[in-house]
Amino acid sequence: MQPKSEWPDYLLAYGLIAVSGIEYFYGSPEFMLIFLLVAVAVAVYRRTPLTAAPLGIIATVFLVELLQASLFNNFVPMSLITILVRLSLAYLVVHVCGIRLIHYYTQLLYWFAIISLPIYGLTFFPAVEQFLIQNVAKPFFSSPFGTLEPYGFNPNMILYTFNPLAEEKLSFGVLKRNSGPFWEPGAFGVFLNLALTFSIMQDKRLATRRNGVLLLTLLTTISTAGYLTLFVIAMGYILTSPALKPAVKGTVLLILFPLFLTLYTQTQFLSGKVKQNVSMSTEDSSSRFGSAFFDLMDISRSPLIGFGRLAENRFGQAARSGDLKVIHRNNGITYLMVTYGLPLFLAYFTLLFLFFKRYTRWVEYRSSFGLVAFLSLLSSGFSQGIFDRAFLLALLFLAIRLRQASQQPAPRVRTEWV
Repeated sequence: MQPKSEWPDYLLAYGLIAVSGIEYFYGSPEFMLIFLLVAVAVAVYRRTPLTAAPLGIIATVFLVELLQASLFNNFVPMSLITILVRLSLAYLVVHVCGIRLIHYYTQLLYWFAIISLPIYGLTFFPAVEQFLIQNVAKPFFSSPFGTLEPYGFNPNMILYTFNPLAEEKLSFGVLKRNSGPFWEPGAFGVFLNLALTFSIMQDKRLATRRNGVLLLTLLTTISTAGYLTLFVIAMGYILTSPALKPAVKGTVLLILFPLFLTLYTQTQFLSGKVKQNVSMSTEDSSSRFGSAFFDLMDISRSPLIGFGRLAENRFGQAARSGDLKVIHRNNGITYLMVTYGLPLFLAYFTLLFLFFKRYTRWVEYRSSFGLVAFLSLLSSGFSQGIFDRAFLLALLFLAIRLRQASQQPAPRVRTEWV
């Protein structure tokens, strides 16, 4: 039997990532529909068998969205269609690509990292950066559909985004930050850290060329949340490693923890940002802690079904006027809770945890690292609204797919499915 070509799978995996955060694509829902049609075409051509169990996720979200529309008397068909298209895209891509979707994702992020590094280096030369922006990005890569995002459209070349705010002011000057193809460096850090956890599971070790590239690229994002998440991954990897004796683990931790603590306290963009976020937590919602504080205050008003994705349900007139100081939220964990209510919030993270637990078993890696990967994603999500993105939703469908696959006879070569 001739093996199937993998380029459609890579294309669909790329599409899922693209509508989840790549600057050129993610602000235009039209791209989501295009990739959905491609997924339908591939599924039909391959006669991909579809399963009914994951449809329960789509049905549940649909029901909650209708309840929210009824409760707040605010039914916007396009909003409902958008989330259903997003869920359908995730559902179809998981069924077409299977569990190898994680492999495609990891490889794509590896390539994104390799491509971003030389372009990132060029941004330190202002004349070169401006040439790329004015003569390449703006003329050839303007959004064909416009964008629904309230923050505008950053100049980009699809494979790299020139975010004008992507720089860190340090004592010795201004340091550029690497956004990769994503909307900002922090988002790139989220997807890189997730790819790193998958890569560790697949390779069953940390010291690989792919992981080295991912780590180096992560450092160039200069992302506070990215570095803190990396610390979670590193500590988790050490503590769960069966190859290291307890004495060795203790020694390494005694070296790494004080080293990280020193870097944290002596580096302004790490400790300064966290202190600023905490100090502003009860004053406004611009910080991660402030967002969490106000989200927790709001959830008490609608704990069962939340307020939905329409800002008018929650903020009223402030949402209609587009006042970002009032409606802006950037804590992904509490934002999901206040959007869909506590029951769906708990179900979501239970399913997400089960995905990591089942995937580590599937690739025959230590299951304790699944908990590390889950906690690292929570760390990332504390600073970014990522949990309603298409790729993260796909992990929920994969949790069900992994359960179904584990109930079937194991393939002769398990690595075909990594």
